[in-house]
Amino acid sequence: MDIQRITEVGVAVRDLEQATGLFVDLFNAEAGELIEIARYDMRYRMCRVGKVDFELMEATGDTGVIAEFVAKQGEGLHHIAFAVDDIEDTMGALRKKGVRFVDDAPIRAQLGFVDYAGRTFCDDIQFTFSHPASMLGILFEFIQYPDEYQTS
Repeated sequence: MDIQRITEVGVAVRDLEQATGLFVDLFNAEAGELIEIARYDMRYRMCRVGKVDFELMEATGDTGVIAEFVAKQGEGLHHIAFAVDDIEDTMGALRKKGVRFVDDAPIRAQLGFVDYAGRTFCDDIQFTFSHPASMLGILFEFIQYPDEYQTS
């Protein structure tokens, strides 16, 4: 298995602008652009603090994963994401150890993002989420970035 490092921490929030302001004020975070993901009925903004992106996520309606999360648990830690070299290999190795995944196969999406060398990418990434029940109640995300993406 090829886990490189923690690359992001997902935080569910009620008010994305307020949360962004808090991260910028408290941690001198570098706030990224606002991105909307219709598939999950949410929008988010990355706030980079050192070498970790905090993905501040806000629901765009009354349904969807973030709306449900906030309704049940309130604002707070949603997931922790790891950068991996090969998502299929990572999923296979973890499955052999009893880890279940939310989806059977990785999700492929084209997103714009900035790597840790400051380079902007608009490229395909692949990602998947482990089922929290199989990993201490924690939702973990595994992300395979483009080959040129610098993770540290």
